[in-house]
Amino acid sequence: MEKSNSADQWRWISEDPQSAEWNMSVDSALLGRCESGEVSPILRLYGWREPSVTIGYSQKADRELDLDRCREAGIPVVRRPSGGRALLHHREVTYSVAAPVSHPRFQKGLKNTFSAISEALLAGLAVLGIEGAQGTPEPGGRRTRETRSPACFASLNHCEITVGGQKLIGSAQKRTARAFLQHGSVMIDSDPDLLLSLLRFENDRQRTLTRRRLEESATDLNRVCSREVTFEEVRAAVLQGFQQTFPGIWTPEPPPLREDLSHSLYSSLTGAGHDVLS
Repeated sequence: MEKSNSADQWRWISEDPQSAEWNMSVDSALLGRCESGEVSPILRLYGWREPSVTIGYSQKADRELDLDRCREAGIPVVRRPSGGRALLHHREVTYSVAAPVSHPRFQKGLKNTFSAISEALLAGLAVLGIEGAQGTPEPGGRRTRETRSPACFASLNHCEITVGGQKLIGSAQKRTARAFLQHGSVMIDSDPDLLLSLLRFENDRQRTLTRRRLEESATDLNRVCSREVTFEEVRAAVLQGFQQTFPGIWTPEPPPLREDLSHSLYSSLTGAGHDVLS
């Protein structure tokens, strides 16, 4: 029997719903592990204990979000290590992949990495009996200041997953010199009313346009499947999709402990007031 090489080695972590701070801390720590020299890519599948908002690393929180409203509603806001716009998390399965940029499946750059991971996500949807596609932004999709939305699912980026032309899985990536982190949301159910109530808009027209865009361009698994889809079945399907797309030896790994995250502990922007605690 042939020995597996490093390209065949994967690790995976499965976590039940956790806090927003914990989720972003673990993802950041996994990126740090790959950056420091770990060669095996790792897949993490997790959920969210309560409705939470994440914003991109360069997004201005007080400009895009009504932070007072978030505090009143008890909704934590945490900055992602990756880019993109505001995203409301709750009834979803979130995946994250951390790997060295030199890995054979990911060494051809940003777009190739997105595409390879999208193949795994599409395979996971196929396990659920869903036919998806890698989306492509419409040409000339540049938006004016009024029509630009602070909501992530109101727009489509390259290689994000659509079903019937509507966005189902949104993803974002952070790259360093030696590694990358890509994470994204597989939406089981959505709450556009809650999201819109937390965002800042320059006027009512912008809010109305964003609502219309979300209705037209985004969907979730409950709507696609016309039934209540469970967290457990989606998590199992996504794992199976990754294992099919990246065949090799998949080794389960326990979730990290708090002491493992000493250099990447996040806190809510609506709580302690800091983006990152080190």
